[in-house]
Amino acid sequence: MSNLNPYDLLKKTQEMPDSLRQELKEDDQNTSIEKKTIEDGRGPLLDAYVDNRLRADKPITFLGFIDELRQLWVAAGKKGEIIRKRPLKNDSVAPVITYRLKKRTINDQFKDIKPRYRGTVKHPYIPGEWVKMFGQMFDLLVEFSIYSRNAEEADELVIEFEEFLQLYAGYFKKNGVQEILFKEQGEDDVVEEQRVDTPTRSLLYVIRFEKIIIRLLNDIQQISVQANIHSEEQN
Repeated sequence: MSNLNPYDLLKKTQEMPDSLRQELKEDDQNTSIEKKTIEDGRGPLLDAYVDNRLRADKPITFLGFIDELRQLWVAAGKKGEIIRKRPLKNDSVAPVITYRLKKRTINDQFKDIKPRYRGTVKHPYIPGEWVKMFGQMFDLLVEFSIYSRNAEEADELVIEFEEFLQLYAGYFKKNGVQEILFKEQGEDDVVEEQRVDTPTRSLLYVIRFEKIIIRLLNDIQQISVQANIHSEEQN
């Protein structure tokens, strides 16, 4: 159970869960998922929920996202170490980009007050086994702060960091992040770090994650699921 990757299950099925399909028909009801028209011939579909989770190769946490962001930043040869928000040490060399989680909330669009049923799919490794999937969508308000040697470098790093997140947004979504949304840039500031005036810039982003919970069905439930599917195929 602990080795079961929920996103492997999602990729094993291309069928939209019946509960979500029904929401598309309930135009006059307050559903948990926003509907929009996709302009590529597919017609009305669920928004990023279905597309993103089927594209995702693995689940990801906030710290997992930061680890991958840091690795990509270093691999791209960018200036500045990405570290957790804390007082800079004597050996810290500017520029530095810090991060901190300011708030985590239930996403207003999905309104998953508690883990919500997403669907039932076949176990990808055990024949005849079925798994129920539950999900809960969270919005994380994350602050990135750029500390630099001078104001010009700080401004350049703001642009470079924004463009970097935009460039790799598809990569992060493939690896489980639902959305990366710019919220605002704070006021330019100068702080004293190690008795040196250091220009700083702050950027706020909303980063959306879906927490997936999987539950193996017992034998009686599995028989019921298979019977229902067989009945639908007969009809």
